[in-house]
Amino acid sequence: MYKILIADDEELELKSMRIFLERNYPEAVILPDAKNGTQVVENALKEQPDILILDIEMPGLNGLKALKLLRDQGYGGYVIVKTAYGRFAYAQDALHLHVDAYLLKPVKKAELKERLDEIFRKLQKQNIGDKKEESSGRNFASGFILSLIFPKERYEELFVSKGFQKFREELPKRLSLICDFTLCPAEGNVLPMLIYSDDVMDEFIYGQLSADLPGVLNDISMAAFGVKPEIKAGCLITDIYEQLPKTYYSALGESEEGQKGEGDVTDSQHLNKVMSYIGNHYGEDISLETAAAHVKINASYLSHLFKQHLDKIFVEYLTEVRMKKAVELIEQGTDNVNELAEKVGYQYSSYFCRQFKRYTGYTVGEYKRLR
Repeated sequence: MYKILIADDEELELKSMRIFLERNYPEAVILPDAKNGTQVVENALKEQPDILILDIEMPGLNGLKALKLLRDQGYGGYVIVKTAYGRFAYAQDALHLHVDAYLLKPVKKAELKERLDEIFRKLQKQNIGDKKEESSGRNFASGFILSLIFPKERYEELFVSKGFQKFREELPKRLSLICDFTLCPAEGNVLPMLIYSDDVMDEFIYGQLSADLPGVLNDISMAAFGVKPEIKAGCLITDIYEQLPKTYYSALGESEEGQKGEGDVTDSQHLNKVMSYIGNHYGEDISLETAAAHVKINASYLSHLFKQHLDKIFVEYLTEVRMKKAVELIEQGTDNVNELAEKVGYQYSSYFCRQFKRYTGYTVGEYKRLR
């Protein structure tokens, strides 16, 4: 069952959207509506809807500002934005916030259904990938092979040199924020890399990666070996489990370089580094992505580590750290709500107050009187 959250301040629009969804997607759970930006943030972080249908023009915190807060807090659901204004700036902001569809009001039902059908197909494929991950411990849905072809007369020398170790160490530093990847066993003078995604990689993303990665890999190769390989991108593989060569699949199961970062750093070491980073920077504008960049691993993999080892998502851990620090500050005499919010990393004091009550069971004022 997939969860959908509708965010709109117009009552008729809410009712119309709810009726449309119930008729066309009876398998979905329609969550209680959000009528302003603050409710959007609270409901989405609490319920983690698979799909958020978001109106931009809402009172107080508008839809895009609410979405920015959600993305900063690690929310990764699909988002359909709708607005009565065709402002280019809105469209640009929506693109930066990874919006899946941008629709002008009045929304055409046929267009909305087309977008939702596309998202539901992605969710279903993602669900299949999740089931495969449960059985294999890893999750790979689609991708392609990028082959680095080195000079035949030098490949044996290159692959056993110190340069090769440098090459392996540099890969995660340069690529972990661009894509998920695994370095596969060499085949003669050809060094294959699997570039993959836990979602369905479309032709656009495939085109971008196959065009952008060779330049980065050439830079790394020149620094490590003093030579640029010929680089060729294979075709897009839509079902890695069925089509991936066994030698590459073995590399996925055994090698962690594509996910872990440098050398033999373990999952727990990465997690400890991130927890330490949060402990030192909780008062700043940090997110899942910035924390992942700090330890040079992929953000989706870091999210997986939090769930696997701490049984909570990144934002839950960050909120706990911030609330514990807020409690300490109150006990030390800080009593201004705006000051408290700013010191523990919240831009909006009203949102901080709601989080504080959810965490402690008391308002800030009530907690002060208990001291």
